[in-house]
Amino acid sequence: MSTDSIADRCALQFDRSLHRRWVGGMEVIIHCHHFNARLQKAVEEAASLDGKGLVVACAETAFAEHLRRVVRTTDSPERRRQLVGELYAHLGFGQLDLSQVDAGVVTAPTSHFVEGWRACFGTRKTTICSFTEGYLQGALSVASGDLVHVRETECMYLGATACRFEVDRSRTEPLGQLACHPISTPDATTPAVCTSNVDEARIIDAVVEMPIVGNEQGLSPAFNVYLANMPADYYNLLAIQFVEQMERAHLGDAARRLLVECAETCAMNTFRGILASAEWEALIAPMVQEPADRLFGLIAVSNALGWGNWHVAEHTPEQSLSMVSRNGYEASGYAALRGPGTRPACVMLTGVSAGIMELLYGHGAMRERLGQYTGVETACRCMGNGQCRFVAEVVT
Repeated sequence: MSTDSIADRCALQFDRSLHRRWVGGMEVIIHCHHFNARLQKAVEEAASLDGKGLVVACAETAFAEHLRRVVRTTDSPERRRQLVGELYAHLGFGQLDLSQVDAGVVTAPTSHFVEGWRACFGTRKTTICSFTEGYLQGALSVASGDLVHVRETECMYLGATACRFEVDRSRTEPLGQLACHPISTPDATTPAVCTSNVDEARIIDAVVEMPIVGNEQGLSPAFNVYLANMPADYYNLLAIQFVEQMERAHLGDAARRLLVECAETCAMNTFRGILASAEWEALIAPMVQEPADRLFGLIAVSNALGWGNWHVAEHTPEQSLSMVSRNGYEASGYAALRGPGTRPACVMLTGVSAGIMELLYGHGAMRERLGQYTGVETACRCMGNGQCRFVAEVVT
């Protein structure tokens, strides 16, 4: 029986030419609890669709595939069940107690998503762990071979001591299938980019060496936020299907604006945490010789998180920012899952472009800065362009 650790099976592979991360055979993107919680809330609270069902389905599909790549034919049924909890914790989503799973109960004493909702939002009268429901549906079904439905009945966000999930084995419908596609390579043309006093290669190397995996609580605190390694397929499936379903109700543009706003708000909060962190102070602050260097430092960090290879093309402090992305995960994901696009697909990077300007040059409290800059994607690789291009400008 194979007994190697989850750390052995899920050792990070980072491709420096593509700025991509792979963990356990899946491409992963590092985002923080601010982004993950806000993205879920935006989808679940939108009118005209079953947002919760969409979150559950996308998590189920992505993590059924992830566990398939982590388990081995020599693993015993008990080892497969252990891997369900170990993968969840290793990726930074929290702890799962599977000791009573045969009786139809799973509990979670810590949760990345609960931490995100506590940090970002006020009270809510319903449980919030839709993502974990989907994770368990996909992972447990693969581990046991029995199709399951999972429903959260108690939630720490509502005051419970642990989140409680009930496992129903009467399911008959099959798991969602994820078509596997190669990641598209960046355009061979090297875009003209600005230079700075920041040593991007050194920052990327240092961040890649950081152990951004779950600790004893299954959480990954770093840069003053909780980070998590999320399959890129989850983000792409959720964003694409959310927009498509909203478009059927003639609300496609509203859906895109919601996704951009999530990323814009989260960029302000996430990058604010990075700027105030011990990691920034030790590694990047000594390189900052002028205010604009902070921008380049933050972009270097993001390039180490698996978002893709993007850089500053033009920058006028306080006024405007132009970015080019050679292989952002959103454009690659859209092209792989849907083929050529008719409009830009990179809502996350669009929001981040505006959010980073609002953080560095905006006025007032963080909540007052939203909307002080606008971000637009002017070209996208999913449409056949060589690079994705983003422009963020101050609102006058």
